[in-house]
Amino acid sequence: MIVASPRLVLAALETFDPDRPWAELRDEIRPMLPRLRPMPFPTDDPVRVMLPPGILVGFGLDLGPALAQVGPPLLERWGITPDELAAVALGNVRRLARTCEASMVVRNPIGSMDVSALQTRLGIAASLLLVPDQLPRFFGTEPGILLAPMRDLILRLPADTDLFDAAWLADEFESIDPNCLHLGAFAWDGSVVRPVALEPALAQA
Repeated sequence: MIVASPRLVLAALETFDPDRPWAELRDEIRPMLPRLRPMPFPTDDPVRVMLPPGILVGFGLDLGPALAQVGPPLLERWGITPDELAAVALGNVRRLARTCEASMVVRNPIGSMDVSALQTRLGIAASLLLVPDQLPRFFGTEPGILLAPMRDLILRLPADTDLFDAAWLADEFESIDPNCLHLGAFAWDGSVVRPVALEPALAQA
C-alpha cells in the first residue's frame, strides 16, 4: 500500500505556481473528494460541486503526492465556471483511467471478505466513483460494494458483505493515511454507483 508522507506532500505544495494560465493547467485538474481530517495548514474555501453519486467534490491541481486546492479567485482568473471546472476534472480522470491496465487490480481475501483493490499510481482510484463508466474494466459488472478510503485506493467487496465488516475495513485503511478520505460505502450494480450507509465499526477490546 503506497501512502505519500507528510514531508513529500508539503514539498509538492511548495512547487505550486498559481500564475500559470488555464491552457497550461487544465490537464492537471483533479477532483478532490472529502477528507476525514482537516488540511494541516490554513486554506481558503475551495470551489465545490455536488456530483453523482452524491459527493460534494472540490478540485485541485495535481502536484504528484499532493493536490493544490482550487478556490474562487483561480476560477475568476481562468474565466471558467464551477461546472466547467468539474467537466474538465472528470474528463481528466477518464483520460488517465484509460491508461491503467486491468491487471493493476489486486485480489486478496481479508478475513471472510473477498477484496479487490486498485491503486493507479496516478492518484485517481477513488475518483473512479465519479466516472462509473470506467469501473467495469477493473471490477467487472457483477454487483458489489465499493469503498474509497484513500485518494488512490478503491476497494470492491462482494454485494452480500456485512456492512459492519465493510465499515471496519474502511476504518482500517483510513487509519493508515493521514490524508485519508471519508466517503462511506457505495453499491455498484455494474453500471450505476449509489451511496450506502455503513454500520459504525465500534471499538472492541
